[in-house]
Amino acid sequence: MKSILRLAIALITALNLAPATTSAADTPVKVMIIAGQNNHAWQKSTPILQQMLVKDGHFEVIMNNSPASGAPASAWDAWQPDFAGVGCVLLNYNGELWPERIRKAFTAYVAAGGGVVLIHASNNAFTGWKEFEEMVGLLWRPKDFGYSLYFDDNGQIVREQPGQGRGMGHGGQYDWVMTTRDPNHSITWGLPLHWMHKHDELYHGQRGPAENVHILLTAYSDPAPGRSGTGKNEPIVWWVPYGKGKVVVNLMGHVGEVGSVQCAGFQTVTCRACEWVATGHCATPVPADFPTADKVSFRP
Repeated sequence: MKSILRLAIALITALNLAPATTSAADTPVKVMIIAGQNNHAWQKSTPILQQMLVKDGHFEVIMNNSPASGAPASAWDAWQPDFAGVGCVLLNYNGELWPERIRKAFTAYVAAGGGVVLIHASNNAFTGWKEFEEMVGLLWRPKDFGYSLYFDDNGQIVREQPGQGRGMGHGGQYDWVMTTRDPNHSITWGLPLHWMHKHDELYHGQRGPAENVHILLTAYSDPAPGRSGTGKNEPIVWWVPYGKGKVVVNLMGHVGEVGSVQCAGFQTVTCRACEWVATGHCATPVPADFPTADKVSFRP
């Protein structure tokens, strides 16, 4: 009887920890992708993001790109993203500050329970937009802008003061090892403790308010010649609550000759993030081609 009781307790504990799942037959999550401006090749990466979400099978994708850089005021006046009914806004945007009416609508959307996922350079955007900087937590900003976070070798979070420690930037591009820091979160549930990410820019020294930042994945920024990193375990994927909403930042996704957006790990994490911010759980399974600790997985 004691053995049966122990087994029952273990099963109940596992069920409480495991993320809820849905079937593909459930109502798909509406994801609005916003690009249109970026210092990276958004014209190359955005179609891959769209195809990735469609192939996953849990999403309905809406494209809503901003006016081009330098567009006349009339173009911005005509652009009005409708966030009503959208489960997730996927930002592949880094460009001109949005008009105030759109900033207010976006902030209200997130505060009321909306979800946002930022890709790579999107955390560079919108300097001075206080609400955006609060909901992102850590951004591509100067050293004196705010706080910075990293994991030490004992797995403890270190909080650097404004003006102190490392500055923001990135080193050379290479394949790097991801470390799962929160294995019980729906986005990272079932992922290996360590896995290889394909040829990417590894951001370091991001700065911001750094409040309520929940770090899910980190990567070691290699200081070796040619890589020029910080020697720190840098946050790569994290989430921040904002009002009733959730914002996930995914610093993977630089697009060059080899698109890191085609990494099976990047695509799995991004799909799970989009679903989680919209529904609070994930139905996207860990695929058979997910990277291992010593091998990348590239989807041509």
